[in-house]
Amino acid sequence: LNKPDESAFYSDRADALKKVFNSKLIDKKRKIYTDGIGTDHTSLHANMFPLAFGLAPEKNIDRINEFIQSRGMACSVYGSQFLMEAVYDGNNADYGLKLLTSTEERSWYNMIRAGSTISMEAWDNKYKPNQDWNHAWGAVPANIIPRKLMGIEPLEPGFRKIRIKPQPATLACAEIKCPTIRGEVMVSFKNDPGKSFLLTVTIPANSTADVYLPLWSKSQNITMNGEKAAFTSAGTYAVIKNVGSGNHSFEVLNPR
Repeated sequence: LNKPDESAFYSDRADALKKVFNSKLIDKKRKIYTDGIGTDHTSLHANMFPLAFGLAPEKNIDRINEFIQSRGMACSVYGSQFLMEAVYDGNNADYGLKLLTSTEERSWYNMIRAGSTISMEAWDNKYKPNQDWNHAWGAVPANIIPRKLMGIEPLEPGFRKIRIKPQPATLACAEIKCPTIRGEVMVSFKNDPGKSFLLTVTIPANSTADVYLPLWSKSQNITMNGEKAAFTSAGTYAVIKNVGSGNHSFEVLNPR
């Protein structure tokens, strides 16, 4: 919007809020969030929201992930959107896949088991006998799978620049066609965790992408379109930046 003063003002306010929020609400011993000032009680909600909204310090994420995982799906269907955001943004893809494929009572599978053909307002009739069976907020996997599991998200307005960051966990293969204003983004992978990962992508015209690949070891080989690729490291990922439009294939081989 070409308003640099306002941008700086709100950035400063956001940084100040994050600092105060963490100083008041993180239990320094357990390294997880409490429910409020003056209590040592901790809940799923108190930890999933800060992680989903990017407030959690990097050094605390592993402990927060552990706590979140210990609580299961202890939230409503509406809350599950923020739980799944937190799980994948915390790079806990194994747990994300477990929740997506769960057959427990609090699961999307249970909506099918209950007889619904569209996502429901609550996990089961026993939680809300007067619920409706046509509720958009229950369709969390419809956005989590393309955005987080398959990893297609815009980095710039209108998908001018795209991040492609699959988080397959143990999923052996998947493919997706994701519509954008600039054309379809297509992603498919074949995955043998710790050994090999083959990713093919189609990037629409007038777009570029940063592509994230698993970084298992220093000895692994990474190729792009059959040739050795240069990349930067980002945690457990190898990142190939500014990949142009068109069809591309990436392969990760980890010799043992």
